[in-house]
Amino acid sequence: MILFICGTLLSCSRKNPDPSVVHSLKYRSCLKEGYEKVGLFYHANIVPGLAVAVSIDNKIVWADGFGYSNFELKTRVSPTHKFRIGQLSEMITALTAAKLYEEGKLPLDKPVSEIIPQISKNPLNYTVRQLGTHTSGIRPENIPAGKGDGTTLEKFIPQFIDDELIYTPGTNFMHTELGFDLMGYLIEKAAQKPFAKAVSKTLTDTLKLTGTTPDSPYRIIDNKSNHYDYDFVAQPMVASQIDLRGKEASAGYLSSVLDLVKMGNLLLYPGFLKQETIDLMTVPYKIGEQSTNYSFGMIASKDYLNRTFYAQRGSVTGGSAALLVYPEDKMVIAIASNVGSNTWELPVFEIAEVFVKKLHPELFKKEENKDATNEQPQN
Repeated sequence: MILFICGTLLSCSRKNPDPSVVHSLKYRSCLKEGYEKVGLFYHANIVPGLAVAVSIDNKIVWADGFGYSNFELKTRVSPTHKFRIGQLSEMITALTAAKLYEEGKLPLDKPVSEIIPQISKNPLNYTVRQLGTHTSGIRPENIPAGKGDGTTLEKFIPQFIDDELIYTPGTNFMHTELGFDLMGYLIEKAAQKPFAKAVSKTLTDTLKLTGTTPDSPYRIIDNKSNHYDYDFVAQPMVASQIDLRGKEASAGYLSSVLDLVKMGNLLLYPGFLKQETIDLMTVPYKIGEQSTNYSFGMIASKDYLNRTFYAQRGSVTGGSAALLVYPEDKMVIAIASNVGSNTWELPVFEIAEVFVKKLHPELFKKEENKDATNEQPQN
């Protein structure tokens, strides 16, 4: 079955040459196992379509599509297709805010009340840094992303800005999209232009991220994947329409896996950002002496081999995405799908393990020796 899956995918690539599909001969053994793992995930979860891209040393070594971007017309997925990335949009917002900070336009550690005193009748003592690390005390959102009315940030922010904080800023951690929605509004004021235009000028146009754009149900978007959901027996169906306008900063972007990998590489190589700013996005935020698993716009933690990684993920109706960065190996992995689900995780760590085994076989020999020792009978 596994060989059939891999053979089918590779033969389709040959019949329909796609210049964005990449197979590095240096990592041929990794690609074989990678196709097996992603193929099993794709079939086991009845995913309409997904794309994967892997870069090492800032060079794409694997990129391909699985299944269909348009299930009805049987249009095959390409690594260039644009997918809904949900809360992975927070990384786009954080990168934009970090660049504006470097340009002296957006202070990170001033209370928000001092940046925009007119926004609220209450003192807003949390900072942009705390918004980006989910330690502001702002409540979680009451409704899922996309269930709103496609309003602007200008109209959306007053819906929660005067609500009571659920804890004192900087004393606790709780993920909330609303904090990033507010950061999007602060970016608008700092850049003196609408949020999406600020992101275009600061990030996507500058870096030629042609596969990254705000989602909209009323705009024709080239190379955009169709969106799917699951019915009550877990079979794919066309997803209901959602409107993510006004939620761009927290959940409303489309992107391709190739662009996501490019953005992941921004955290590995100073250039777009200075090293001190990269540290802001990759060093876990501390509450007192205790580190959280979040940095500015990213998850920052360690895997079961005690190796540092940075990550972000997202899921909304009709789309999901995950990004994983291993700084030690200069490795970035992105997967995006045209279906959203809260019952599974996209297999970025499984793909990472395939490449780490090749790059660091000694780590797995240690694990095997440890397991063998633990299995020995006790006297």
